[in-house]
Amino acid sequence: MDLTADGAVAPQLPNSQEATELRAALKHLRSDPRGWVFTLKFTLCALLTAGGVAMALRPEWGWRVAGVVLIGCMFAHAAELQHETLHNLAYRSRRLNTVTGVVLGLPMLISFAAYKATHMRHHRDLGTPMNREFFDYGDQYGLEERSKFGSFVDWAVRFTMVHHYALFVVNLGRSLLGRDFSGESVRVSRRIRRDHRLALALLLLLSALSWWLHSAVVVWVWLLPLVLVAGPVHALIELPEHYDCETLNRDPFANTRTIRSNRVLTWFTNSNNFHVEHHLMPNLPLERLPDLHAEVRGRIRYFNRGYLEYFGKLLRK
Repeated sequence: MDLTADGAVAPQLPNSQEATELRAALKHLRSDPRGWVFTLKFTLCALLTAGGVAMALRPEWGWRVAGVVLIGCMFAHAAELQHETLHNLAYRSRRLNTVTGVVLGLPMLISFAAYKATHMRHHRDLGTPMNREFFDYGDQYGLEERSKFGSFVDWAVRFTMVHHYALFVVNLGRSLLGRDFSGESVRVSRRIRRDHRLALALLLLLSALSWWLHSAVVVWVWLLPLVLVAGPVHALIELPEHYDCETLNRDPFANTRTIRSNRVLTWFTNSNNFHVEHHLMPNLPLERLPDLHAEVRGRIRYFNRGYLEYFGKLLRK
């Protein structure tokens, strides 16, 4: 039985013997996390975010708009970096993965503990009716028949990420009241409360700074980048992962999509575009996913040669 880096059971191919043989043949790809690589990615994200903040606080509107866009994109990128920490693949230290993951999730109001618990179950349950994802987009995988108006509402819900923000508010209330969370252990519930309280503290700190400076700092460097840029960009990154795939099929070559993109987008999505490969070997460091792709490319059912190709086909559908 294969395990993820978090100890969860890795998803199995339909034929367990085939799965065992395939993973055994690919075991040469396994390696330990290289913390210095992730530190470089984290540092670059922080520097670009700082640059965006400097731009957003300038008086010229052109600079402000560019700053908001850059900050929002880095918030979305931070969520992709956080995904690596969920699997304990950023550093060898579990504690360092947790601390870094909590920090990376704050800009988009993502509880590291809640995301991790839900995401590990997603890896376990994908291909079954039990599958649930942390981010709720309504018609998650495009499986329901909708009218034109219904489809418009679905896409609006997805790209505004309204469910995510509403859930944050509800969970923040539970956290402030000291309540546990349904389906989660006492320990995980305690960690979820921690994450929500930290996010509230950061929001209050930025609000206090805005009041002290008599400037809408919190609006320009957090709220506008979050709502107008980070949310839609994050939804765009996540959309191709399983949308219109065979999500009731346990085979990761059938229930997940890979997009072979350029180096910039592979960096920006933190190799999330190699999503079949990630579900096949979730304990493999993300920088090794292109190597795994070279080994299994011919088996992948849902494959696109770039995001433009994927979204072009989706729009024409």
